[in-house]
Amino acid sequence: MELINTRRPDDAATGYSTILRWPLSVGYRHRPRQGCTCGNPACPVPGAHPRPDSPVFSEPRHVVDELGSAPGAGLIAWTAGFDAVALPRPLGIAVMVALDQIAQVPSIVTADLVVILVLPATGRYAKADRDNIEVRSGPDGWIALPPSHGTRWDTLPWVPQTNTPTTLLHGADVSRRLETLSLGSPAEPAR
Repeated sequence: MELINTRRPDDAATGYSTILRWPLSVGYRHRPRQGCTCGNPACPVPGAHPRPDSPVFSEPRHVVDELGSAPGAGLIAWTAGFDAVALPRPLGIAVMVALDQIAQVPSIVTADLVVILVLPATGRYAKADRDNIEVRSGPDGWIALPPSHGTRWDTLPWVPQTNTPTTLLHGADVSRRLETLSLGSPAEPAR
């Protein structure tokens, strides 16, 4: 089995489409020393957010064609098949370490955030009343995927040796780890 290189846009798009069956779009482009093609000179995520006019693709060849005509464009996944829990980076790293005790959890790291993928419609359990956490969920939610500018996988959403999707945890598992971190005590594994 050939390993998928998520640093190569064509390989990454093919993996996300065929292994995970995620609906994808091509986002704005990041241009070195020029910023994001969205036109906002202060864009906080250059080349790593969706364009309003970008179609949603389910076939990898369509995404690959679109990426070929837009070098440096972000690769966007719509959160129909998972929820994305975005945490400030220091907190997110601590939660990832705590979650690694029970399972490998697909997570994306950026300069400011850690985005943890959980089962669909369960991200709200991780958010609860926490103001510093954002949940993206449903067909209108989105995340920027590697190799979008400034993103990288900490833990891939598939098992590299077999290319089978990783089993997602429930958002309550993230919530329990957050509670444990705030209390400073060891976490009980989810059952």
